[in-house]
Amino acid sequence: MPSTAIRKQLMSNVRRLVVKVGTNVLTDPAGQLDTALIGRISRQLAMLHQRGLQVTLVTSGAVGAGMGIAGLACRPKEMPVLQACAAIGQPALMGLYGKALARHNVHAGQVLVTRTDFEQRIRYVNIRNTIEALHRLGALAIINENDTIAVDEMDRFADNDTIAAMVTNLLRADLMVLLTVVDGLLNPEGQRIDLVANVTQDVLKLARSTKSSLGSGDG
Repeated sequence: MPSTAIRKQLMSNVRRLVVKVGTNVLTDPAGQLDTALIGRISRQLAMLHQRGLQVTLVTSGAVGAGMGIAGLACRPKEMPVLQACAAIGQPALMGLYGKALARHNVHAGQVLVTRTDFEQRIRYVNIRNTIEALHRLGALAIINENDTIAVDEMDRFADNDTIAAMVTNLLRADLMVLLTVVDGLLNPEGQRIDLVANVTQDVLKLARSTKSSLGSGDG
């Protein structure tokens, strides 16, 4: 079956959806937030929401946005400066999502998390209850790591891909979609592999360890 047909078949059964978007998707090469792109993503998420799907967005971009606003050319290495960039960028990021979603009569609900929130049972349940309440209120939950307080490596995630996976499990979502500038999983000839039915050792060998300049992951 062609990959397009497989995607359509998968989407036909989806009721709960988690979408993750990376920093490099949301920002231009100078680190500035791409307002038009955020508007287009928000419009598509609102359309899914209005079709009755429970949509949860896991977004990167706070540090990258803060870097652009502060005029920094590269990602800071000092933790206090990283946290300051996140503090500057998070309101700007949410403001853009909020305005874009409001055009489609959808509220934006911010949820900031750390690793500890997923490891302590009562906080884990509270996250789920909050997201489900946002859905009941007709809002779209927008989740990001709380970079301003997550200092210790034990309290941080490697990237928002991990958060998206944990939120997908938390909500028992039917599908997780990663929006990224990465070309995808490529075979040794450089051709994209559209479908991986089973994660084998041969598949794992195809994974690359490159990092993006603005974000903490690859997207």
